[in-house]
Amino acid sequence: MPKRRLTIQKIKILEYLKSVKTHPTAETIYDTVKKELPTITLATVYRNLNLLNNEGKIRRLNINNNFNFDADISTHQHCICKKCSKIYDIFQKEISKYALNKIQLDNFEPSSVNVIFYGICKKCKKA
Repeated sequence: MPKRRLTIQKIKILEYLKSVKTHPTAETIYDTVKKELPTITLATVYRNLNLLNNEGKIRRLNINNNFNFDADISTHQHCICKKCSKIYDIFQKEISKYALNKIQLDNFEPSSVNVIFYGICKKCKKA
């Protein structure tokens, strides 16, 4: 795969993603980055998010038929509130390790696992 050049758009998108823990959508990223780069387009944001995901620099999550993005590519899991759709990170490596070690397939060797827990967050439970 040819090496991609590092554009100011890609740098700003990655900087923003690394600065938040909210797992934003492309539209949210666009709205924020546009403040610094007024000429950026939503198409450019989508293209760069796809490139960053393919390069392994970010993670794309498909949640409730929406793509959310995460710059934390370390081994971790996600908890998603079924009421407010907020996404929380949890860092319990043993969960992912257990899942990878337990799967036994003759025709497939897994290298990673994506664990998502669905439930109700504390804030929604109180409401």
